[in-house]
Amino acid sequence: MKQIYNFEQAQPPVLNERMLRLQLEKRRLRFQTALIALAAILIVVAVILLGFLAYETYPWFTLFCFLYALISITCGGVLAIIFTRKGGQLICQQCQQIPL
Repeated sequence: MKQIYNFEQAQPPVLNERMLRLQLEKRRLRFQTALIALAAILIVVAVILLGFLAYETYPWFTLFCFLYALISITCGGVLAIIFTRKGGQLICQQCQQIPL
């Protein structure tokens, strides 16, 4: 079988235990972030369902449930956009502290 790649042309990248652990930690962090996002979505769905169930007896409570869900979804979306554009970093690179 003819080889299509020349493995002798360049040195392979150095791979050590620290790099592997960083990759594993990054995967864990992504999984935990996905679980937190799923939990937040489920909480908002539960609040909306609670509002629907309480509509007949407590209309003001229903209004507050819907307002909470609307504000929560809006703020979560804004934070997701901000962190996506910053590359997922909370700490400012120039001043090395959390921006307020």
